[in-house]
Amino acid sequence: MNLEIIEHHQQHVLEAFSQGRFDQIEIIGEADEKEFFELCFGEKILTRLAESMPTARKKEEVPLWFELAANLSLKLHLENSYSAFERVVQCGGLLSALPPELASKHLDPQTKAIWIQCRGFNGKNHYPRKTPCDDDTLRKAVKDVSHDRWQEWFNGPVQQVLQEYGFFDPRGIFVGDATYLFVPDNPHYEGSVVMWFDEHNHPVDYEKLNPQERKKAHRERCYKLVSLLHLRGQHYVYAGLRVVSGNSHEAPVLYSMVERFVQAVGPGVMKLLIMDRGFIDGKNIGRCKQQWGLEVLIPIKRKMDIWADAWALGQREPWQKVPVPPPPTKPPVVGRPETIARREAKRQAKLAQGRPAPNPAQVLT
Repeated sequence: MNLEIIEHHQQHVLEAFSQGRFDQIEIIGEADEKEFFELCFGEKILTRLAESMPTARKKEEVPLWFELAANLSLKLHLENSYSAFERVVQCGGLLSALPPELASKHLDPQTKAIWIQCRGFNGKNHYPRKTPCDDDTLRKAVKDVSHDRWQEWFNGPVQQVLQEYGFFDPRGIFVGDATYLFVPDNPHYEGSVVMWFDEHNHPVDYEKLNPQERKKAHRERCYKLVSLLHLRGQHYVYAGLRVVSGNSHEAPVLYSMVERFVQAVGPGVMKLLIMDRGFIDGKNIGRCKQQWGLEVLIPIKRKMDIWADAWALGQREPWQKVPVPPPPTKPPVVGRPETIARREAKRQAKLAQGRPAPNPAQVLT
């Protein structure tokens, strides 16, 4: 049995952190998470999303807005297992952002212990609670709804709510993408297929490979993730996604998501759609321009016929060379950063401890 004991000692943590002694850092701090959920509650965005959130329950024991908040908290801490919910709730900032009549979390000034008290939602609790609801309740709430309903909710109503809050960048740049999701070779993964891939994880026809290529090929059970990405500055967010069988063609799936997105948020939000050659479909590209008012950009490669056509057209016009200025040089860094210097000093000290003592006869004084 593995035991893990956690003690709340802020001063000790600060001292250890200043000396570079830490094993792992949470991707989000308690204060940042609290601020995030306070903003969500203040803007009532979780309540708005919960209005269309799918559920298999006839009676709502736990409010849907809290189920959504709990799942967001798990994802903020990069946790995929609902068994981690109690730890995430106690260490995170969700409880601090909830109204005091639902949950309270504070530090005892004398004992320095964290006191957590949750009242739950259904009035059936006969013992003190450390979480507003049980982790198994969250797990069943997600599992009992089919994946098709979850994806339909995300691709339609969720995007519509985000548009109401002015979420999308005015430039309107979107990217269509498809990638394979490998899973263990277990036939119980519903809808998955087994396919051959090369050393770069590109699908191949095994019968057409030569003996040398067959040595590098491998079989994988997989799905295909077709996603519609929205670019916001230097980052991207998902504006739609579908998980389909690995041998399904991605083009029809993407264009149906584009149509669903335009129906949900209205025309004018998506202005430019960037895709690769796997999504080339003359009929649907025409629909993008004529029905939805989108510009479509597909980068070309040397192996494509359109590459030769582009060069042939380019030779009809005179070319003008435009010099590219060299990038500005960065000034050299003076000295090492303090953290690196401290680690190097500790490394040298550890190496010195492991070295054998010199022979006294060979030591000059």
